[in-house]
Amino acid sequence: MRLSRLIRFTALLLIPALLSNGLAFASKKPVDASVVKAKLEQRGVGQGVRVTFADNTEAKGMIVSIGEQSFALRTKGVDLPREIQYAQVTGVHNNKLSTGAKVGITVGVVGVAILIVALVLRSQIWGRI
Repeated sequence: MRLSRLIRFTALLLIPALLSNGLAFASKKPVDASVVKAKLEQRGVGQGVRVTFADNTEAKGMIVSIGEQSFALRTKGVDLPREIQYAQVTGVHNNKLSTGAKVGITVGVVGVAILIVALVLRSQIWGRI
C-alpha cells in the first residue's frame, strides 16, 4: 500500500506541472514590430536565431539581412533566404540553450531522480519492518 501512496503523490505533483505548461503557452501576445527589429539587430547579421510566428510555427536559421519592414533568414538546406515581415513574428529566441539553463535542467533532473529513489527505498525499508 505504501507504493500506491508514492504513485499518488507523484501524480499529484506531475498533473499540475503538466497542465501549467500547456496554459503558459496557450496564448501568444502580439509583439510590436520595432521590438522584433531591435531584438534581431541586437543579435546581428550572421547569427543563428529561432523565430515564432502568430500561427505557432517556427523558423530556425541565420540572419542574412535586416531591413526596415522585414528581415531575411537563411535556413539549413535552402539556398535562397526567406523574407519575413516583422508583423508576422511573435517571438525571437536563441537557437541554443545557455550554459546556465543546461546546468539548471541537469541539476533539477538529478535532484528529482534522487528524491524518487529515496522515497522508493524508504517505502521498501519501512514496509519490511
